[in-house]
Amino acid sequence: MALIRFLSILFLIYFIIRIVTRFALKRYARNMQQNFEQKQNRYNRKKEGDVTVNAKPQKSKKIDKDEGDYVDFEEIKE
Repeated sequence: MALIRFLSILFLIYFIIRIVTRFALKRYARNMQQNFEQKQNRYNRKKEGDVTVNAKPQKSKKIDKDEGDYVDFEEIKE
């Protein structure tokens, strides 16, 4: 009799924790989504007519063109 009572209480506690966890996770996910949307709105605000250029500048060569000639070579096994 005590075993059945113990198992039923354990089963009841499991379902209560499961229900509470489900609601807590939904609320947490909703709050995270709202925070993300607020941050996106903060960064996406632009005045009408503003122009934004998102391009990386081209990297210049490390060696100047006047510094020398390129010589292609092959290794020959002896």
